Amino acid sequence: MEFRIDTEDQDDDGEALLSLYRWLYGDDALERTTEVELREAPPEEGAMGGAWDVVNVVLTHATALANLALALAAWRRSHPSAPPLNAHANGTTVTVHTDDPEAVRRLLEALHSPDSGAEG
Repeated sequence: MEFRIDTEDQDDDGEALLSLYRWLYGDDALERTTEVELREAPPEEGAMGGAWDVVNVVLTHATALANLALALAAWRRSHPSAPPLNAHANGTTVTVHTDDPEAVRRLLEALHSPDSGAEG
């Protein structure tokens, strides 16, 4: 499964996403089951660009979802002033406000459901 993760507040020049990318990329539990990339959207005409727009996460095993939830919750706990995270997959978006690993896991699992729109 593939997730795109961004923040609700893009006013920090991508610092929150860069921090999240480094956190996920360095997580030993995700290393063998997850591909993590930092992506930049093309700049709008006349814009300088350069801010990171999205962390792309590809889970190569179903068990990686729990590890991703733990890593996202740990990052939120370590960065309490960070903006909420939006996770996008299958045309659905969930917003992560919490640092509770179980709540984050449920939100990510909701991305499988076409009628989701959960927040937590």
